[in-house]
Amino acid sequence: MKSKVSTQPMSASSFTKKANLAVYESLNFDDLQDFVDANRGFIAPLESTMIKDESGEIIWDIDKLEFLNDTAPDTVNPSLWRNAQLQAISGLFEVVEGVYQIRGQSIATTFFFEGKQGVIVCDALGSNASAKAAMELYFNHRPRKPVSAIIISQSHADHFGGIQAVLEYAENPDIPIIAPQYFTEEALSENVLLGTIMARRAEYQFGKNLPDGTKGSVSIGIGNTMSSGTMSFEKPTVEIVNEIQTMEIDGVTFQFLLTPNTEAPAEMHFYIQDYKALFVSENANKLMHQIYTVRGAKTRDALHWANSLDKTIDLFENEEIDALLMIHAWPIWGKSQALNHLKLQRDLYKYMHDQTVRLANQGYTMDEIAETIKLPKALDTYWGNRGYYGTLKHNSKGIYNFYLGYYSAHPSDLDPLPQVETGLKYVEYMGGAAAILQKAKVDFENGEYRWVAQVLKNVVMADPENSEAKNLLADAFEQLGYQAESANWRNIYLVGASELRDGINKDNSPLDVSGIIKNMPVDEFLKLIAVKLNGPKADGKKIMLNVTLSNSNQQYAIYLENSVLIYKAGKLDADPDVSLALDQFTFYGIGLGLLSPEQAVAAGKLIISGDQTKLNEFLSLLDEFDRLPNIVTP
Repeated sequence: MKSKVSTQPMSASSFTKKANLAVYESLNFDDLQDFVDANRGFIAPLESTMIKDESGEIIWDIDKLEFLNDTAPDTVNPSLWRNAQLQAISGLFEVVEGVYQIRGQSIATTFFFEGKQGVIVCDALGSNASAKAAMELYFNHRPRKPVSAIIISQSHADHFGGIQAVLEYAENPDIPIIAPQYFTEEALSENVLLGTIMARRAEYQFGKNLPDGTKGSVSIGIGNTMSSGTMSFEKPTVEIVNEIQTMEIDGVTFQFLLTPNTEAPAEMHFYIQDYKALFVSENANKLMHQIYTVRGAKTRDALHWANSLDKTIDLFENEEIDALLMIHAWPIWGKSQALNHLKLQRDLYKYMHDQTVRLANQGYTMDEIAETIKLPKALDTYWGNRGYYGTLKHNSKGIYNFYLGYYSAHPSDLDPLPQVETGLKYVEYMGGAAAILQKAKVDFENGEYRWVAQVLKNVVMADPENSEAKNLLADAFEQLGYQAESANWRNIYLVGASELRDGINKDNSPLDVSGIIKNMPVDEFLKLIAVKLNGPKADGKKIMLNVTLSNSNQQYAIYLENSVLIYKAGKLDADPDVSLALDQFTFYGIGLGLLSPEQAVAAGKLIISGDQTKLNEFLSLLDEFDRLPNIVTP
């Protein structure tokens, strides 16, 4: 297997050392309350600190985070180091009697609420292997009662990917699986159309190919390290459809509050009077979350997010609250502390929203707003609002884009040249690559890493074989990464540096999402097939297919014309070119290129009527997406 990083990383420059030392002056590192809270209620350490899949590949390993026991090195922003140390505190914890949390077994955490007959599990981690390890840890220290219900609080995969493993601990396979309204649609559609490029960009955000260490990844902000493994999916049996809805689950009363289109498209909070516990999923965290997620996703509505937190405060502030539960952090104990945290989180997102819109109305561009906006001291110096995941800069840009789009209104920005053509002209105008490099080296020595990165991007795009430019650009990325408080920014810069020096690591296996794909609704699958259609290749083609799915009797008429794919559910065309009768999984396999029509026919899984050459012609027009496109080079 190819080494993750073959070129030795640089040390911190004098400018980076100075920048990181200055962080100690701006924040109160003597405040250790988070460490007290993160260790409170400790019962037992993780038993599965390293998890392997069936092939023997390591999919989870937090033993490699032992380096975090030391003091912050000069290659890591000390505020981020503090976040990494807190996220590394792992094990089984008692929140209050009857409520337990496991942290450190996956990116997210999982909660156990003990009911009258069994245990209610809230959020199932990101993979089956992680979920199984968490379940065994819990049962090794608590009564081995069956899982009586599963609550999935939102539609992102790190909350439900291990659900099949959790279900193995239920005596009754028909236990309630409770999720917010539209959970299934959102869970299965969010990553379908752009899943390939999102996954590639996520490798940068989460530092997938970086070694963990003082010159590599130290944290992913909302968790301690990146995980993989087989993900699973089960449709909920109960959807919470009313904004405020009370439900008794295994003798425990839950009051749910729907908070859609916040951190996730489908999300909910709940309060448990029996345990005096308030759960806020991923809408409150011990950090600033992302309004715009840099791996790529639809920009979130910051105002709606703030209003949902405000609604949570209004609904539950008169209840008894002993603990505030968050899915990516340790709890907060005490009613006043819990409400104070919610208010500071609410005001963080409200301030970012309101001030970005104010500055936009004053004529500031997206980039100018990011340079101008500053948080007030009360919000900025609160540890629970620091930018370990989202940042004030890229969140303000996301808010601007949410309302006004990418265009700055300057005519020169209306139709700019693409990055390669821009690079060629910049190099030409600035007197050639050698002249640029000479100036860039001086600026690098003066600590102007942002400008060096901006300028050298043009040189590398113009000439991706210019190793001197690539190496200096990598050096600039590295120093920017060392200074970053955001785990996302650090990982992005360091992955960029690694790929400039060593190229793309193509040996890494992709995340196994087969358990999600097989549950994808047919309509969503056909949307994916439509975007895989290569328009220029399909120009002038006209193909009509009928599809009957034998497992569900669903029928679809699929039309290719004008280089566009249109489908009609619940009907068959009277005069198709070719008709297919097959089950849903076979249809998906053929559409994704995992199975040829000939193989499906030979296996008795496909019946073809009409002109099979039309089917083969249609399949030949579908692109196979490259899961590892270049990012830092053209």
